[in-house]
Amino acid sequence: MKGRLIFLFLILVFRFSLGFAESSKYQQNSRIKVTGNIDNVYQYNTECIIVVGRFWINYRNECSFSRQARVQIIGTIDSKVTDRFLGRLWLDRAELSVLPDKPKVVSSVSAFSTNIEAVREKIVNVYRRFLPEPESGLVAGIILGYKKDIGREMYELMVKSGTVHIAVASGYNIMLVGGTVLSVCFWLMKRKWASGVAIMAMLFYALEAGGEPPVIRAVIMAGAVFWAAVVGRKAVSWWILMVTGWLMVLVEPLLLVSVSFQLSMAASVGLMVLEPMISSKLGNSHEKLMEILGGSGFLASISTMITTAPIIWWHFGRMSWIGILSNILILPLVPILMITGAAMQVVPRVFSYPTYAIAHWMVGVIRFFGV
Repeated sequence: MKGRLIFLFLILVFRFSLGFAESSKYQQNSRIKVTGNIDNVYQYNTECIIVVGRFWINYRNECSFSRQARVQIIGTIDSKVTDRFLGRLWLDRAELSVLPDKPKVVSSVSAFSTNIEAVREKIVNVYRRFLPEPESGLVAGIILGYKKDIGREMYELMVKSGTVHIAVASGYNIMLVGGTVLSVCFWLMKRKWASGVAIMAMLFYALEAGGEPPVIRAVIMAGAVFWAAVVGRKAVSWWILMVTGWLMVLVEPLLLVSVSFQLSMAASVGLMVLEPMISSKLGNSHEKLMEILGGSGFLASISTMITTAPIIWWHFGRMSWIGILSNILILPLVPILMITGAAMQVVPRVFSYPTYAIAHWMVGVIRFFGV
């Protein structure tokens, strides 16, 4: 085992060296012009991060750009050594302008993406119709990672209360869906079939969330974890999880600084290690209670919440009692909201009431702690 770990580590070092050699072609403090399509754009706390190829920009103005928009950026190279090993180049004092789109040939992949986006819009319209604001925007954010309907005021309150992470379709959400479905299915079928149903549920959620690469990677990670659980041997399970993460980082070193990837790994550890540990500790003396907690998915939720909390608070919140308390009051209800919110897509009139009740509670907590 030790020899394998050293071998994997050396390959990873070689991969980072290639990234450093490639990024070293650009001198520090040199002024360059970059033209291309936006690969990713997202809000990180109050900052707008724009990614074009290997170039990253911290844009100070309104984060109103869309993915695949064609832009021209003029900026100064300002990257640390660690960024260069990851193959990432930051542009400081960047000037950004949007260019006219070039005519595109519609491929089957882009058509599929367009269809997914159309389905998402239909689902969001259901929430808009049956739920008031800001509850409808919050539900769409939690279930679909759809943040367009979350107003700036609500977003700032979520940042201040340390709860902005709940509106991000991340590895945490994926593992939460899988863990909850897996726990419920254990009551109905064998582990092998329950794991298959959980993987299908995660894949369905990933497509609903837009099929973004970070979400798909989280499904792959979670699928590996559940497959390891089917194998049943703890050592093999750990090895599968580690190799899966290693392969992902080998292909894309920037995953090391990806919040979604970090949450996926942490949530995987929560489901693989912490949940079985809690079950074994309390199972003998509180067998009936453990059946209820495990079957409802509550134990999976608590386990992933504990292991992901440090990452969530590091990236999104504040290391204070406010962030801790607000998350304690909200996170256990997230899997229930995801279930009722998903059911709203089928029977909106019936499930809009419990969905609204939970979302209204969350909005109240966010407003109370975000002041």
